[in-house]
Amino acid sequence: MILKPLIGIDNIILGSSKQSIFELLGQPESTNSDEWPDGTISESWLYLDSGLTLNFDSDNNYRLSTINTTSRQAELEGLKLVGKNINSIIDKHSSIILDEDLSESVKDYVYPEKEISFWVVNDLIENITVFPEYDKSKDLPIWPVT
Repeated sequence: MILKPLIGIDNIILGSSKQSIFELLGQPESTNSDEWPDGTISESWLYLDSGLTLNFDSDNNYRLSTINTTSRQAELEGLKLVGKNINSIIDKHSSIILDEDLSESVKDYVYPEKEISFWVVNDLIENITVFPEYDKSKDLPIWPVT
């Protein structure tokens, strides 16, 4: 399972429609929907066997907005990440920085230029989220060209 920064994971491409993801991966094992305080809705499709959660957001016309993985097969530049100590990954990728220190044991790190987030518990990476590039001036995603 190869992480492609700003693009997706393997052949799952950010910006894809729900229909194209359904054709690619089939029926998700479960789905859920969250409404945020600003009125936007995020619909999540869970593929538990693959360790994937795909999020489709209303403010992006329900295009694939983020991809989250808990798979120990997830690789970035040849390194498998889930289950690894974040400090050993930072040693190889010094651009990774602490974004939020949520508690003594839970932290969120980001790799800003690659738009990747690492959820870390007790210094071990638990999951990874891949985001699209954003046009900062308009706060709009720039979908990958496929």
